[in-house]
Amino acid sequence: MPTEERNRFARGLGEGYSYVAAGFAFAFAILLFGALGWLLDGWLHTRPAFAIAGGMLGGFGGFMSIYYRVQRDIAKHKRDGGRGTGEGP
Repeated sequence: MPTEERNRFARGLGEGYSYVAAGFAFAFAILLFGALGWLLDGWLHTRPAFAIAGGMLGGFGGFMSIYYRVQRDIAKHKRDGGRGTGEGP
């Protein structure tokens, strides 16, 4: 395998793993905020109001994190001229 092709392959794997990590961070945010809501519910005796609200807040925060990450990656790809996809010079 030529060096340029090997670098492109490795770069593709690295980008894939970063999105897998973003997926785990999304799930972790939902679980963390849901658990904090569950603890708050136990303390205030309002079960399951804050657990649901915490899960939704974590889901929204995780989604926005992924959204901004994808937007940043798209902007970087456009700034680089679309290299590596057969587009551009």
